[in-house]
Amino acid sequence: MSEGWRDRFVIVGAGRVGTAMGHLIQKKGGKVEAVVSRSEASLKKAGRYIKDAVLTTDLREVPPEADNFILTPPDDNIAEACLDLAASLPLDRTRRVAHMSGMMKLDVLEAAAEKGAEILCIHPLQTFADVRTAIRKIPGTVFAITARSSRGEEWAAWLVRRLGGEPVILEERHKPLYHLGAVMASNLLVALEHAAELVYQEIGMEGEAALKALLPLIEGTLDNLRRFGTEGALTGPVARGDIGVIRRHLDTLEELGDEAALKAYAALSLYALDLARPGLSGARGDEIEDLLLKHLRE
Repeated sequence: MSEGWRDRFVIVGAGRVGTAMGHLIQKKGGKVEAVVSRSEASLKKAGRYIKDAVLTTDLREVPPEADNFILTPPDDNIAEACLDLAASLPLDRTRRVAHMSGMMKLDVLEAAAEKGAEILCIHPLQTFADVRTAIRKIPGTVFAITARSSRGEEWAAWLVRRLGGEPVILEERHKPLYHLGAVMASNLLVALEHAAELVYQEIGMEGEAALKALLPLIEGTLDNLRRFGTEGALTGPVARGDIGVIRRHLDTLEELGDEAALKAYAALSLYALDLARPGLSGARGDEIEDLLLKHLRE
């Protein structure tokens, strides 16, 4: 074990993120004592990536020398997992219990705190479709850290850096805003691309053909964001002030009868208008705003 890497870990929850974290901890020279899950199938999958660890459905089988517990169950199950942990193991001031939820606050770990354990949250600002993707993407990812003490923050930042991530301290009161931004940037982007797929189906691009056609455009947009930021990356009819095109888009969505897509287009175009206004005349910007608001109010 490398110098300064004396911590011994237990992963509670054998999903994508928990399995990837365990794998990377081992890869970087750390010790994973055990992986705990209610699912034997999940444990079997985790065992492919996390070697020489106890794989168990029973917290009482966790080796007593473990001192760091990373909880990765679904958000609604974190408090219950922590209660089980506190009831099954001798937690004290020498132990740390962390969850990896972007939304949940530290109070879901109160059962561990009541026993004296340090509680904290480390959340990767990333999306993981599978374990291999998670292993590849965690290095280089920003991790939001929330803890109740500077000692907890320092340890979490050390762990994140050890795994190749970039730690950022997040105040607990800001977690809902932090998670909201992440959902808008990732999950709702997927929903938006699905809406674009459905539009392309209207012109005969069925199944994978629509996404295949759109992906180079999406990737080009992401490249523009990297190079120019949100203010410089905007193109299209709103950026040009082309109200005729915008009106035809809205009319087309009305003809399709897709009310959800119509509202989404109008609402997102209003956000685009905020970015575009410095390059538009005041009158043209106001005209576009009135048109969009009309469709949102109807």
